Amino acid sequence: MKKLLFIAFCFSISFLYAQRPINNSADLLQEIKKLDVIGNVLYLAAHPDDENTRLISYLENERLMRAAYLSLTRGDGGQNLIGTEIGEAMGILRTQELLEARKLDGGEQFFSRAVDFGYSKTDYETFSKWGKDEILADVVWVIRNFKPDVIITRFPPDKRAGHGHHIASSKLAEEAFRLAADENAFPEQLKYVDTWQAKRLLWDVFWWNTKLRDEAISSGKILETNIGSYNEVLGLSYSEIAADGRSKHKSQGFGTERTRGNLTEYLKHTLGEEPKDDIFDGINTSWSRIEGSRKIQKQLHKVIAKYDASQPSAILMELIKLYDLMQPLADNYYVKEKLEDLKKIILASSGIYAEALAEQYSYAPNDSIHGVFKLIVRSTIDFQLKNIQPINKMPELQSFKNNEEIKIPFSLKAPPTISQPYWLWKTYTGLFHVEDQELIGRAENQPLQSFNYTLSFPPSNTEITFSEPLDYKWSTRIDGELHRDVIITPEVTANISQQVYLAKNKEQIQLKAILESHRDKENGKVSLALPHGWKSQPETIDFNFKNKGEKQSIQFTLTPPEESSKGEVQLLINKKEARSLYNIEYPHIKTQTFFPLAKAQLVKMELESTVNKIAYVNGSGDDVAKSLQAVGLKVDKINPYDLPQVDLKQYKTILVGIRAYNINDAMINGNKILMDFVEKGGTVIVQYNTSRGLIADKIGPYPFKISDERVTVEEAWPTILQKEHPLLNTPNKIVDEDFNDWVQERGLYFSNLWDGRYETILKWSDPGEEPQQGSILVTDYGEGKFIYTGISFFRQLPAGVPGAYRLLINMISYGQE
Repeated sequence: MKKLLFIAFCFSISFLYAQRPINNSADLLQEIKKLDVIGNVLYLAAHPDDENTRLISYLENERLMRAAYLSLTRGDGGQNLIGTEIGEAMGILRTQELLEARKLDGGEQFFSRAVDFGYSKTDYETFSKWGKDEILADVVWVIRNFKPDVIITRFPPDKRAGHGHHIASSKLAEEAFRLAADENAFPEQLKYVDTWQAKRLLWDVFWWNTKLRDEAISSGKILETNIGSYNEVLGLSYSEIAADGRSKHKSQGFGTERTRGNLTEYLKHTLGEEPKDDIFDGINTSWSRIEGSRKIQKQLHKVIAKYDASQPSAILMELIKLYDLMQPLADNYYVKEKLEDLKKIILASSGIYAEALAEQYSYAPNDSIHGVFKLIVRSTIDFQLKNIQPINKMPELQSFKNNEEIKIPFSLKAPPTISQPYWLWKTYTGLFHVEDQELIGRAENQPLQSFNYTLSFPPSNTEITFSEPLDYKWSTRIDGELHRDVIITPEVTANISQQVYLAKNKEQIQLKAILESHRDKENGKVSLALPHGWKSQPETIDFNFKNKGEKQSIQFTLTPPEESSKGEVQLLINKKEARSLYNIEYPHIKTQTFFPLAKAQLVKMELESTVNKIAYVNGSGDDVAKSLQAVGLKVDKINPYDLPQVDLKQYKTILVGIRAYNINDAMINGNKILMDFVEKGGTVIVQYNTSRGLIADKIGPYPFKISDERVTVEEAWPTILQKEHPLLNTPNKIVDEDFNDWVQERGLYFSNLWDGRYETILKWSDPGEEPQQGSILVTDYGEGKFIYTGISFFRQLPAGVPGAYRLLINMISYGQE
């Protein structure tokens, strides 16, 4: 895998080669066969997991095309079924899930600079957030770089797409299809790339929406393609490969079983030359599209004919000859990419394995990085190692022996900048701020350091340079061998204990943080940059670390101003903005680390509660419980499977985490337990669940239906239906100001049909839509109270929205006054 990660950045313009590793002789044959096909296909949609993995797998592995997916966003605004990451951390997680899927189906991955701000109902709202011209420029840039013969969209350019981002993705594809060939469009890009005209644009019609599919078919211009074929070389059908890739989108709950058998895909012609019978009608996908390549194609066919899966190294000399024949045409775009693929094949067929391993996985800026470069040849080929860059002092090497590893130590100077994802270096709103044109489109950063080693192969003494990224490797007794990127960290990081600090009434608050040294002998002072009116005691705290890895707990006492206040506190180390260290660790992705600014929200507000201890039934993952602890509530978290064993009489209120009824089959029985608790006088609040995938068929004491309805405009103003209702008055009086400064949305998955015994409290709507009343349903049951709410408290509380705290505390206190 390491080899391929370097190849991703070996050219300044080509972004990311297929990441699927060559694990065996069958994989090797598949890659050799791909050398014989010249053609690119770009799939385009809005989010991670929008792509049709079956079609990408088919295009890559059956049609042997170079296929790529351009996701406009990184999924920053999505929900998370496996953890508490939201926002930019969620975007990093979903980026890696996409890359893991591409490792299985063989495709490549691109992104634009668009920020996923959550569900949008119109492309008008979407473009108002992103900036249409900027994202259009990104799509044109990717097309000009990747040079697709065919572009395929996931969605139609209208409301049938079901999401403003989806609509926008299709409209952008149609405009970029034309503009990529126009030298007057975004001429600043032509410093790096040429214009490009794709042959055609197709819409991949939804197979799951039979009505939409049938309408599209009846309107004509439809291609039918069987993408369920079985690949005898790989031993899998494309549906099986796709299911494995789809299941990498674990944060979105998209795990799926493998399917087998024929599957028809429907592709509708949109723009460009209309095909007759096939996606690639009229497109020359052979080497004859490249002038002067006749000998290359002839030699490639010889390689394929001579390939023996039991002895892959037997074709090595033929591969070297193929490499020599390609060299005179190396400036050609297609030949350049095929040369990189060929180098990967040469390594695999010759049994050569190389790795450049650092002693540690993290270093501070300008540190010395020590490690070892390892090379082993597991075949009888004869070659010479010419050099390894950036290793300057090469040892005198004897002749290599089969299956004997050589080790060459190295020492490097770490770069002066930290390893921050390139799209997160600058502050942003609807668009990531990326100044370097050549970074736009890339899935992730370049490796910290690449080792270029040159081998000379007889009898022609052809010299080929291969590359390895700097890597860190370790093993555990449970997981065996593991790898992670080598990173550069700040000298000292500061992780604040909370994202939001809330000062209730006149209370002081304690801001706590953990300092960690990432280099020996670090010392200095920590101070705070505070909003107007706030004071800290002490004003500075000293630190003095002797060794890398040491930590120190620090605490400031903060005194809020008399009036209500909301602002940011920033930790300063030696008067410079400090950064936190944030790891994202899951078994299905490689560990990710980034360094957000060490800051938190400070909120001074009036807040009263009649309940000081609650139970929180875990859902899919959120920070609501942690946020409530920040305002002084004692919160006991309960696994749904443990509900039958917990003494619930110790609580007055139980709050259920988001999507608990979607992911926990224990909630089938859990709902009955909770309703027994309500009947005896308790209060239960259930936060949103999705309308699809409910495991339990009953929520609450009386029937209600969860819909897809939501209010996505965070400024949408509510209309109060019951001004005197306790939820809006006790113990906190909810006023207009409480609905200011919300983030991303008002709420989601509201109810649209409910039993008459439920009351509704307020209604609101997005512009131009009918008001929705189902964001809060409340009812009496026995001696207690039950509430279902689709209000997105899981976003508002971590963002420090005072009114959301006050409203949720009223719900928690309801019936327990």
